Amino acid sequence: MKKLIMFFGGLFLIALTLCMLFLASAIYDSARKSSVDTYFFQRNELSEMRPGTPETAVQIGETAMREMLIQKYVNEFFYAIPDAENIANRMRRTSALAQMSTPDIYNLWLNTEAPLIQALSEQKMMRMVKIDGEIYKPAGSDYWVVPYILSTWDTSNDMDAEPIVTRGTLLMDVIYEPGIRETIGGNTFDVGNYLKHSYNRFEYGYEPAIIFKFRVVHLEHVTND
Repeated sequence: MKKLIMFFGGLFLIALTLCMLFLASAIYDSARKSSVDTYFFQRNELSEMRPGTPETAVQIGETAMREMLIQKYVNEFFYAIPDAENIANRMRRTSALAQMSTPDIYNLWLNTEAPLIQALSEQKMMRMVKIDGEIYKPAGSDYWVVPYILSTWDTSNDMDAEPIVTRGTLLMDVIYEPGIRETIGGNTFDVGNYLKHSYNRFEYGYEPAIIFKFRVVHLEHVTND
């Protein structure tokens, strides 16, 4: 009798499993899922920089999204780490900075800031950048005013070393519109394929920020000290 109960119990579990698989496939048919819903992790800083409730682009808003992309651009423009391959990748025409700039602005960076970053890297120095206050556009102006702080450590592997701090301002003429790119360099841009193959591969020059319709068309650099 016990073996008979176990036999029918096993049949019941098999039937229940098959039923659950059928229901799951009916609820979500991956073959028919043809769209991608974009979400972003919670935007926090310092100790609060952790994944939270995902936010859509609409929830973030056009203003915040533009400011996030400006901050990303400024970071790419200035940061330096003791890694020769890093700066070599950034100096390629396929780099994030190149894709987010007009050719004239990228050439300006190549001829001015890139050699300095290269020198810092060769000397095993590190430089970080932080936005220093509000990003704003004065009335009647085409330029966003972006104040920043550079912190440069000239001694490697010294936790007690104090950085050299300098301040400056970038005046940035930016083209931005909501949504993601359909083309790059005149060629059709497959965003899904790009993200699939570039996820977490920043060391090879891949950068998710380039999927957005953002470009710096003019830039002026003002050093405060």
